[in-house]
Amino acid sequence: MFQRALRFGVALTSLLYLAGCATYGEGMNKTLQQVEKGSYQKANKSLESTLNPKGDDGLLYHLEFGTIHHLAGNYKKSNRHLEKAHSLADELRSKQASDYLAAAMVNPRETTYMGSDVERVYINYYKSLNYLMMAQLAEEEQVRDKHMESARVEIRRLDNTLSSMSFEKGNYKEVKDKEKETFAKLMDLFKKFQGNWLDEDWLVYREDAYARYMAGVLYEKSGDFDDARIAYQKAAELYGEGYTKQYELDSGMAERAWFDTIRMMRRGGGWEGEWQRFAEDHLSQQWRDRLDSYGDSGAQLMVVQHMGMIPQRKEMNLHLTANAETQSLELRPVLGGTEQQKEDQMSWFFLLYGDKGVMSMLDGFQENGLAGVHDSVTSKTVSLGPAWTIAENLRIPQAIGNEGIRVTVPYYSPLRTAANGSRLKVNGERVTEFKQAESLYQLVLQEQLLNAGSDLNGAMARATFKNTVAAEAGGALGGGMGRLLAKLVASGSSAAETRNWLTLPYGIRVARVSVEPGEHTVDITSLTNNGNQLAHKQRTVEVDKGEIKVVVERTMDPSQQRPHREGQEMKTASQESAPAQAMTE
Repeated sequence: MFQRALRFGVALTSLLYLAGCATYGEGMNKTLQQVEKGSYQKANKSLESTLNPKGDDGLLYHLEFGTIHHLAGNYKKSNRHLEKAHSLADELRSKQASDYLAAAMVNPRETTYMGSDVERVYINYYKSLNYLMMAQLAEEEQVRDKHMESARVEIRRLDNTLSSMSFEKGNYKEVKDKEKETFAKLMDLFKKFQGNWLDEDWLVYREDAYARYMAGVLYEKSGDFDDARIAYQKAAELYGEGYTKQYELDSGMAERAWFDTIRMMRRGGGWEGEWQRFAEDHLSQQWRDRLDSYGDSGAQLMVVQHMGMIPQRKEMNLHLTANAETQSLELRPVLGGTEQQKEDQMSWFFLLYGDKGVMSMLDGFQENGLAGVHDSVTSKTVSLGPAWTIAENLRIPQAIGNEGIRVTVPYYSPLRTAANGSRLKVNGERVTEFKQAESLYQLVLQEQLLNAGSDLNGAMARATFKNTVAAEAGGALGGGMGRLLAKLVASGSSAAETRNWLTLPYGIRVARVSVEPGEHTVDITSLTNNGNQLAHKQRTVEVDKGEIKVVVERTMDPSQQRPHREGQEMKTASQESAPAQAMTE
């Protein structure tokens, strides 16, 4: 009977080892499919059965519901969920430090989800959009003013969040000043020889230029021209100093923000001489010409296009072994899933964990030529040296054993989409191209890259701790065979944190033009890399004199490749028989 149990345990754990645990995103598949189709009522019901508002996923419950209700035009319901999410995020952040050690010892997905800095910012972003939409729909001036005041409150809360982040993490100027120091350059050079190829200073999410720009739009729409000027200028400086480069955005956003900064200077008065200098320093002749011809009526149309959905975070398995002879630990990837997923996992391991140092490659070359070099960059070896004795006292090598243990970490695949640019037509006339103002994919990807080291350390500590406890418990029950079985089950339960706010868009594009007051037919066309139509949306928009009319569109991207859904194969853009229609927010 014991032998049968052992065989069952080994077989079960082997399957778990190869396949890994189901990620959070896979549990959301049905909901995400319904959101893509615009079936928001069905998406709500599906989400109710997937997430528990009182459980560890309570924050995600309110974040996802907030987005779905926003998409459906239920702006009040959306804000109720988002306000609950805001309160939860603050509450959880305040207790995060005290719960860190306890959380580190268990499966990360069995702990309370606390949210990220990106998600905190976008709670206020979506709340301000909801109030803006309600204000534009309101027929009574008093109601409209009330909603715009609420939108300003959200923008101020967002400003407080961003200012706190910038204070804690520094700004782009400080990073650039640090890079200028000779010694810092030498340190960065030698870090490359140690295998650390990531410049972590440039991965930190320290500010949000797009959120600052949208704050300027809302302030201007409310008539707060001085606050609008400050917000636009902050956005312009951020885009120019490093935000555009860090998140691979359109360079034109900095000039667009400077243009609006100067408009507010002229509109508010008291900046004579100053705005001319800003125009000379930051605007091309084409943009300077627009300052006087932007439209006497002051009517503007601004279209905000939210693209697709943010990619799902996945998990990959690593095999950790201990070598008593060399007194070192060795880590290798255990690839699973489709061929594409295996390739992505190998790339992630090489980027973040593989031994890329010259000496490691040289050792590999001396041992086994070119094959040895390949082995050196597809594994990670950490020599403990004198610390090996400490490791033995902590029973780390014993817990890992000769057969090794399983370690699980999160990773992202590259964003695969055929989507390229988008263009705006007003009354049949092509007026402008959309500018890529924000990449939430890059935001979450770089946040994951930055956290990869701590994720790995935590995963190894958890796996070792669980295996130590399991081996001791198994030994008490059944000697060596009991220890082995308990150890296998402990490794099989390994999992990584793959939860995040999945109904966010992967990118945000902006188009803004001066128009005459009145009714306009607006066409938004998104294109593929080869110029074919990816998605198209047409709507009629009424713009009053002096108004900034903000139109928000959610364009679902049929070419975006995500993990397999139930009963659904991934398709490339060329395999899609017809472009999907954009869905209105």
